[in-house]
Amino acid sequence: MRISGLASGLDVDSMVKELMKARKSSYDTMIKKRTQVEWQRDDYRSISSKIVDFRNNKLSNYNLSNAINAKTSQIAGDTSAIKMNTTSSTAAGIMTVNVDRVATSAREIYTVGQGSLGATTITINGEPITLEASASTGADLAAAINANMSKTKATALYNANTGELSITATETGKDKLIISSGPLVPTNNPGNVEGVEARVIINGMEYIQDSNRFVVNGVDFTVKAKSTVDTTISVEKDTSKIMDTIKSFVSEYNNLLGLINGELSEEKNRTYLPLTSDEKAALSDKEVEQWEVKAKSGALRGDSTLSKYVSDLRNIVTSLIGGADLGGGQRLSVGITTASYTEKGKLVLDEEKLLKALESNPDEVTALFSDSTTGVFRKMMDTSLTTLTDLSKIAGTSMSSSDANASFLESSLIGDRIRDMKSKESLMLARLNSLETTYYKQFSAMEKAINNFNSQSSAISKL
Repeated sequence: MRISGLASGLDVDSMVKELMKARKSSYDTMIKKRTQVEWQRDDYRSISSKIVDFRNNKLSNYNLSNAINAKTSQIAGDTSAIKMNTTSSTAAGIMTVNVDRVATSAREIYTVGQGSLGATTITINGEPITLEASASTGADLAAAINANMSKTKATALYNANTGELSITATETGKDKLIISSGPLVPTNNPGNVEGVEARVIINGMEYIQDSNRFVVNGVDFTVKAKSTVDTTISVEKDTSKIMDTIKSFVSEYNNLLGLINGELSEEKNRTYLPLTSDEKAALSDKEVEQWEVKAKSGALRGDSTLSKYVSDLRNIVTSLIGGADLGGGQRLSVGITTASYTEKGKLVLDEEKLLKALESNPDEVTALFSDSTTGVFRKMMDTSLTTLTDLSKIAGTSMSSSDANASFLESSLIGDRIRDMKSKESLMLARLNSLETTYYKQFSAMEKAINNFNSQSSAISKL
């Protein structure tokens, strides 16, 4: 804290501030230039996060077989004998299924009595169940079995009225309930059930297994009852799901393209520069916000990396506009065209034409999008990765995070530039501080001289 100007009567602080003002303007210019670069880096991060989301969360999901190659099964015949679960994208053709036997879970009923069992041990599927209390009952035994169901692979139910204990395997099939009964007495109760395997005939071939759920040729179904007649399962493309996938792709593509084109064409307001802290203090919060919106605009205008990315995307979608390849030089329209010139490459989807194409040539249409080397999704994923790599080198943006607030990488062209700018700012600030100190020393020397002169004058006047 400086106290000055007492002898001279001058406002030294104001004078030093004015002297420093011109010098400080160069420093303020440096800060403003760095702020512009930081804003540009922030814009790169925002765009990069959208590209990551488009590539990793959208395109990769569209390219999954259960999205673009989704299939469904139509069932006819004894539909009460079979329940359809799922159909893999690899499934194909027609299957004729006849259910000869449904798998069952084994169940055995024992007499345990209504009194105390005492300390006892039984073994179920190799897992010992032990009751050590002398007053243990059938209810205690049932509870112990159920508490260890994951190990015994069995559940139990005790009937206090009859003193019977029912033990049932949790899995269907043969030899799924092996019990060393210990003190338990087996019964001839008609409720006893022998566990058996399921047996089905599919396209004339026998399939036997413990479970009632079968997965054959990519078709997943569960047998529920013995067939009265053959059941036919026909596998076909799920055009509804594929339509939804393509519609979603067109929408997400247009959103990303519109966002990037907006950044590339956004006007740069060169008269609006970042505000210093002093300049902000002279404005209201609303005025500062409005100013910075204009100052930040156009940071990526005409950016070469993003311009190339847009060009690459538009080149890729030319195959969609050209249609599906039917061979022999013939192509089939999939109902995708580009909008007017002013829309800058956005796609327009004719759902009716796409549906007709899917119904007539489903494999060719889906290959247009999902082929592992030439498909649109694969090509867009590759060019997106190339762009993300370039943006990471330029601005230190993440290649895997869709978080618009993700941290920047340490090393990048812009990161190095910002560090260099900050270093120069520090040197400039040190020089300014040194100069300000020099000014104050000079005024202090002047004040001292005036004080000495005043003292001398006072002494002379008293002579």
